Amino acid sequence: MPNAEPANAEPMSAVQIRVMGAPSVQIGPRIAPFKTRKALALALYLALEGPQPQDTLLELLWPDAPNSGSLRTAALHVRQALGQEAGRLQTHWCGLSLDLSGAQLDVSVLGRLDTQAALAWPHSAFLAGLYLRGNAAWDTYLTWRGELLRDAYDQRLAELFAAAMQAGDFAQASALASRRCDLDPLSETACSQWASALHAAGLRRRAQDVLEAFARRFEQMFGPNALPTRPAEVLNIQPPARWLVGAARA
Repeated sequence: MPNAEPANAEPMSAVQIRVMGAPSVQIGPRIAPFKTRKALALALYLALEGPQPQDTLLELLWPDAPNSGSLRTAALHVRQALGQEAGRLQTHWCGLSLDLSGAQLDVSVLGRLDTQAALAWPHSAFLAGLYLRGNAAWDTYLTWRGELLRDAYDQRLAELFAAAMQAGDFAQASALASRRCDLDPLSETACSQWASALHAAGLRRRAQDVLEAFARRFEQMFGPNALPTRPAEVLNIQPPARWLVGAARA
């Protein structure tokens, strides 16, 4: 099964930071034991967003009672959790930063995922479970950053889909477009691409089912006759000749 680019074979780092799925910071063979959720949130926020001024961190993590003492305590807990890597948390005259030199941050490879890695990507859970009770500012951040990462993931899936279609690998293209539909069940583009891949592979009935299911979802959300293009019209559009050749070989 061809891939758009080779798999990412990167050496293991002494520090591995995971923000997709259940968040964690791994130091060598051990998971760093953070004393508080806010200490973990502080470390991950710095890893994702880079150096931050003190005021920004206070407004994000302690919006109801911003106190520099709270930030100092959380920073102490981060250093304790990092153990031998404690020096990565650096204090500046106006704030904090986390040195990621030689570390691995899972989302840093999003734009380089190969097909196998993209299909295995835990796309539905950014910082899963890391909620801070009563903190609307943190909730807003989770939503904002989660949507940016989802969009970056969707863009990578679209690139891999185009490469798979060009190569005539319709099974791979179908799987990639299906994942795009999982991300956004109301995306007409993703649904049409999925149907196109199935159609190119000769699976016309399956393609029709995909389009009809999308039409039902769309009209349930936006009302009858809301979809400008009917499923039958999409399938009546013949794919490029190279797709048909690939389908004939499949």
